[in-house]
Amino acid sequence: MSEPSPILFVTRYFWPELIGSAPFTSDLAEWLAREGRPITVLSGLPYYPGTTVFPAYESGRLTSETMGQVTIERVRSGAPQHASALARILNEADFLLRGLWALASGRIKRHPVVLSLCPSILCVALALAARQRGGSAIAIVHDIQSGLAERLGMNGGRLAGLMRRVERATLNRVDLVVVLSQEMKDQLRRIGVSVPIDVVPLWVDTDQIQLAEPAPPAAIRVLYSGNLGRKQGLSQVVAMAEQLAARRPEIKIVLRGNGNQAQELIAEIEKRQLGNVRLAELQPNEALGTALAAGDIHLVPQNPQAAAFAVPSKVYNIMAVGRPFVATALPDSTLWHLQRQSGAFLCVPPNEPLGFAEAVLKLADDPQLRLELGRRGREFVEQHYAKPLILSAFSSRLDALVAGR
Repeated sequence: MSEPSPILFVTRYFWPELIGSAPFTSDLAEWLAREGRPITVLSGLPYYPGTTVFPAYESGRLTSETMGQVTIERVRSGAPQHASALARILNEADFLLRGLWALASGRIKRHPVVLSLCPSILCVALALAARQRGGSAIAIVHDIQSGLAERLGMNGGRLAGLMRRVERATLNRVDLVVVLSQEMKDQLRRIGVSVPIDVVPLWVDTDQIQLAEPAPPAAIRVLYSGNLGRKQGLSQVVAMAEQLAARRPEIKIVLRGNGNQAQELIAEIEKRQLGNVRLAELQPNEALGTALAAGDIHLVPQNPQAAAFAVPSKVYNIMAVGRPFVATALPDSTLWHLQRQSGAFLCVPPNEPLGFAEAVLKLADDPQLRLELGRRGREFVEQHYAKPLILSAFSSRLDALVAGR
């Protein structure tokens, strides 16, 4: 049996970042390494979801390290200077140029198998440059940037057409595109991506994140945990909290996270004088299960304009700890279909604070319903989204692709 081909994984988001794509890219790299595949990760300096580089990396000297059996090589590309789409594009271009220099200088070798994470599409371009002649390139798409920029009305919205052309041209040069949902696959087909596209959903480490029995609370705890960014649609939570403050002020809402919209959220909470909402810090990954279990009801708001271009990863972990949640989602969206399949949470239309609040109250006033939805959620992720199930299938697809080349 031949030795497995060395793999290069180009991703801007990786350990020790706690949320977003980083836990999944880290999981994937570790899984492939444990299978005996030599793997090197090419990344930048960690910062997400904040706006500054993590303190241990500020000096820029920690550019080579290991995570278990995974080798990590970092280029000195930090956080975007501003929250605008243009600043993000410039930051991604900086990562691309530094990565190209690492290739040109010989610090990073070209590999026969190259994985890349999008966002950003420029990571995919870097991966193509790092692919050996006759090698295989796989692009893992977690966000479709042109769609997000256009629908969210970012400053870069004017660049959406250019971004779409770059996405189409770049993705059509890889051997396989991997997306999180059928909806994302359909969107890429619409913009002209013609190479093979596989749907590989996010997964849950059901060994690490255990079912947690709910404890009788003194008061219902409602929790949002994750990035405080624009695509999360967190203004919906603030509007819903105002409804609850008038009707059930004893129900407390915690927003646990960080991101470029944090200050705007704080200002809006203070403006509305909402004493039932507070912000808290993210918990480390090893405490993720305990942190999620602290909420009796979780919130998964989603900006409806972003729904087709990204999938909120937190929903699978919430289901894994056996907690129900309320999601804002358009009919026929990925979340809406997931609700129908699992029966584990409630969906309400976006930007309807009264309906959002009533769904939260429905769960708050019915402990048996919360218990039943939590049980369904745990069973659903064990059957369909457990880590060995998803990553074993991905490994098999990777082997088939490399053998075909």
